[in-house]
Amino acid sequence: MKNVPVILLVVLCLVVGFTPAQAAHYEIKQMEEGVYAAIALPEGKAASNAMIVVTPYQVILAGAHFIPEGIRELIDAIAEITPIPLRYVILTHHHPGYNHVDFDFPANVEIITSWQTWQSLRGESRQLRNHVTFFDKGLTLIRGKTVLVLNSTEFGHREGDIIIYLPNEGVLFTSDLFYNDVVGYMGEGKMRDWVVTLESLEAVGAKHVLPGLGDVSDRAGLRRFRLFFKEFLTEVLRHIEAGRSLPETKAQFRLPRYDAMPGFRTFFDVNVERAYLDLKEDLEAAATSTQSRTPAR
Repeated sequence: MKNVPVILLVVLCLVVGFTPAQAAHYEIKQMEEGVYAAIALPEGKAASNAMIVVTPYQVILAGAHFIPEGIRELIDAIAEITPIPLRYVILTHHHPGYNHVDFDFPANVEIITSWQTWQSLRGESRQLRNHVTFFDKGLTLIRGKTVLVLNSTEFGHREGDIIIYLPNEGVLFTSDLFYNDVVGYMGEGKMRDWVVTLESLEAVGAKHVLPGLGDVSDRAGLRRFRLFFKEFLTEVLRHIEAGRSLPETKAQFRLPRYDAMPGFRTFFDVNVERAYLDLKEDLEAAATSTQSRTPAR
């Protein structure tokens, strides 16, 4: 008879169509005291990692692609960590046309972002209800002993990507400029600028590096991604210089050592297309510039 409640629950589930609670979107991991990584889980809807920073009087959340369900989960996670309320969200970037993300924060939360991301948000059909602070190149936040150094890239994964460095804790949050042992979306990137940014991030020498996707890493993880990224671009350039069209490049593209990397095939078409068009445009612009500087005979 002890098993009757369990059997009854199973029967009820079948009869009324009850389904278990939704899978979690994030896994929370502590990197340093007061600094937590929210790792996007493959079975959840979160499309990018986030970072939680607990300071003496306020909590700061950083990241992008914030869906409503993910925001609620992160707020609940913060409540389990500390009674201190969420006060700021550092929005590291925003992809235009995505009105279902980055708009559903509590009204009392202020958003800090780059000027470029603010322009992207303003261009959406939804109106942002939160107060916004935006900056151009850099911004430093000092909250007690916690220092957050924010820098905006002009181009990279997106225009105005924000990189966050906590020098006292040795934590670097790259958002989607770096994917750790996984391939993510490159469909709006400026490829040459992105490579230069990756080299700069390596030079920081952070103890912990929180990527846009994948687990918490370090400088070695950054290096692995940079090497993959350069090999990926080199293969695309090889086809461009051989005079191949985009469809021919997609059909003949070969990078066997990375073919099984998670996300490689998922984003293959969009990533190759973006790299091809962006690099070809750069080559054509360079050729035009060279011709204009060549003196007439």
